[in-house]
This record gives sequence, C-alpha cells and structure tokens, in this order.
Amino acid sequence: MKLNLIGSVAVLSALMVSQLTMAHDLRLHIDKIKSNKGVMLVALHNQQESYDANTPTVAAKKLALSGGELIVEFGDLPAGTYAIKLYQDENENGVIDKSFMGIPTEGYGFSNNGGEYGQPSFKEASFTLDKDLQVDIHLR
Repeated sequence: MKLNLIGSVAVLSALMVSQLTMAHDLRLHIDKIKSNKGVMLVALHNQQESYDANTPTVAAKKLALSGGELIVEFGDLPAGTYAIKLYQDENENGVIDKSFMGIPTEGYGFSNNGGEYGQPSFKEASFTLDKDLQVDIHLR
C-alpha cells in the first residue's frame, strides 16, 4: 500500500508540473476596423520594459485587412502575464500617425480595451494566460 501511495503521488506531481509548463494558445478578436487600408500591426509583450519601449519580447505580426474584424492567433505560449498593443497602419509608414494635437488618426487598441485617454500601463493592459484564451480588442 505504501508503494502505491508513493507511485500515485509521483504521477500526480508529474501531471501538476506538466500543467504548469504546458503551452497555451492565444486568439485575438479585433473588431471595429473602419477601413481595409494598410495593415494591422500587433505586438505581444510579457515585460513592462518592452511594452513601454514598443519592442515586443514575445511576438509581432503584420496582417492584411479584409473586413471589419480580424482574428490573430499566437500558439504555444507559456503561461504568464501578457499585454497587447496594436494599430492599423493605413499608409504603411511604420508609425501610428497623429494629429497636430497628438491624437492618433489611425485605429489602435490594447488588451483590456484601455487607451481612451492615452496608452494604458502594462499593468492596466495585462492579462494572465494560464489556459487557451480569446481576447477581444475594439479598435479606437
């Protein structure tokens, strides 16, 4: 009986560790895209420093547009804390264009749909990925 208990604990421990290190899929559903001009640039961050510096530490994607919605998938991500920044680069110049008052003139968005009054902090935009997840982002 003692041997079976030790074997059961070992199997259970192995399963728990595999759950912690298991890769997850992240699916973004982006809506409120007003035009098909240009491309959507999506950056996935897992550190505040990269988020603040606009240098993605995890992944970046450049996607063609074809309608009012877009699905973006990131696969095999380790469990952790992430934040997303994205914008529609209508003229494909590599930067988000702004008015003379500094207000973006191209659509943009963040995870947790912040950003109404400027870029949200990493903490405000972050979410925990501990299972397969869909994040909805509404373009501003």
